[in-house]
Amino acid sequence: MLRERQHQITVRIRVMQIGQLTIHGKSHSVTPLELVPSGLVFLCPWEIPIHSNIILGYEIDDNVDHILLSGHIESRGLFYGRQLYHTEFHTDGDKKTRIVGMLNRMMFGHSESNKMSLYN
Repeated sequence: MLRERQHQITVRIRVMQIGQLTIHGKSHSVTPLELVPSGLVFLCPWEIPIHSNIILGYEIDDNVDHILLSGHIESRGLFYGRQLYHTEFHTDGDKKTRIVGMLNRMMFGHSESNKMSLYN
């Protein structure tokens, strides 16, 4: 269980586009397992169609920064009865840097209680 002071990253997804049709739908929470500047691995309770003309939108939030990205699903599998997805983001260097910042805040939030010692 997270303590109040620990840093948490939340991820929401939505369908943004199918072919030439732009969609303005509701975002849904997913369970992120791995976040890197170029993509995401997450668990989802329902099946998302994998097709080259489907573009998904990703909202990544850590209560300090809020990033909106688009991307596509690279692969899908099952993990303990839930759908496991590996995605690749369509993004630029600025958003990749912001994702690294989120990951750094999360790491330092977890190590805050164990003061980091400097090497001499």
